[in-house]
Amino acid sequence: MTERKEEIIKIATVLFSGNGYDNTSTRDLAKSAELSIAGLYYFFQSKEEILFTILNSALIKFVESVSSAINTDSNPQTNIKQIINCVVKHVIENNKEIGLLLRESTRLSPEQLGIIKNRQKDVFILIRNEILRLKYEGCVKDFNLSFLTFSLFGIINYSHYWFDQASELSTEEFVAETTELFLMVF
Repeated sequence: MTERKEEIIKIATVLFSGNGYDNTSTRDLAKSAELSIAGLYYFFQSKEEILFTILNSALIKFVESVSSAINTDSNPQTNIKQIINCVVKHVIENNKEIGLLLRESTRLSPEQLGIIKNRQKDVFILIRNEILRLKYEGCVKDFNLSFLTFSLFGIINYSHYWFDQASELSTEEFVAETTELFLMVF
């Protein structure tokens, strides 16, 4: 992606996150990016394509990040701790993108939404497989694996609504408490 496209993406992320997708016009995007509308369309065919690019890029980074947190030589409990750390940091660092994913992904075309859902499924499978490894080692109570995986996502993903790095709870404490809470079920 070119530097200019990345700049447009950053501007659009802030505008969509702050104003909402529907309340952000193409004119608003172009003006904030110091482009004409035609100039904006040089880089992206539509506002929908910009939203898709934001979400797809964030999810690609997310899949790579979770994948890198998993070490097949480590025990699965260590990997789960690393995954939780990775996921929490990703949500905090990509707070606006996560909010857009949760609120605005229905604005995408069916094809684009399918790509986004497949990327989400990739992350789900990576985490579920680590929980499955815990189960094989006898470290997990007899819970449904999908339930456990979605519970972890629920705890972390919705933190973008309430977590503030300047609050009384630091990022490290959030990671530690989430890990402790999640591992209590084992």
